[in-house]
Amino acid sequence: MRRAPRRRGRTLAAGALAAPALVLTAQGLRTANAAYLPEPDYAVEAVVGQGWGEALRLVVLGDSTVAGIGAPGPRAALPVLVAERLAARLRRPVAVRGLGVSGARTADVTDAQAAALARVPAEAVCVVVGSNDATHALPPWRMRAATRRMLGRVRAAAPGAPVVLGGIPEFHTVPAVPPPLRGVLGVEADLLRTAQRTGAADAGVRFVDIRALASPRFLTTPASMSADGFHPSEVGYGYWADALAPALAAAVRAEDARR
Repeated sequence: MRRAPRRRGRTLAAGALAAPALVLTAQGLRTANAAYLPEPDYAVEAVVGQGWGEALRLVVLGDSTVAGIGAPGPRAALPVLVAERLAARLRRPVAVRGLGVSGARTADVTDAQAAALARVPAEAVCVVVGSNDATHALPPWRMRAATRRMLGRVRAAAPGAPVVLGGIPEFHTVPAVPPPLRGVLGVEADLLRTAQRTGAADAGVRFVDIRALASPRFLTTPASMSADGFHPSEVGYGYWADALAPALAAAVRAEDARR
């Protein structure tokens, strides 16, 4: 008779722990199955800018944000916006090509996209990936090695080309992800972002903290998100490009100085 309250207490405690897990699971399934914007029907490729010399050949790898989802056309896609800002800083044309694939994770860039990069000329490379690693709950202790391995493959595929890695953005600015799932993903993203930074340092690659440099601007600009509430709009991609271009320009200049 004396043990019954303890059993009842354990049952209540288990229920209290299970309830949040069920909520997060339901929100995760609803978010994963939500209606997001479709794959773009255009290639992310352009020549932008003016100035001296031949166009610098820039290749951008990554996920749906590189593939152009959320942008109305190639000129509004993240790779082209980065190229425009890079061209202005270098005062030379930039020929950009985006090889991003919707849903890509760090391992996908390591394998398929690095192999694709090896088949195209590249004098500079930008990688923006990691959000899907967060949504798929990649353990943080695996992210550092995964990032280092990815960047090693990218550098091997484009010998001599400076590489810049854009880190995972802030999930708190994504209205399509409801709380409390948004908070959980935010914590996961913070851990993976730290691992990305360390992995990039291990590989000798410049890391750009999109969360710190661009995500705060989303909070005061609703137009920075696209219609699906998950991907940035042209405005939001412009914020990311503002963060990425200075590091790319510095990396290109540093590589030119070494030659």
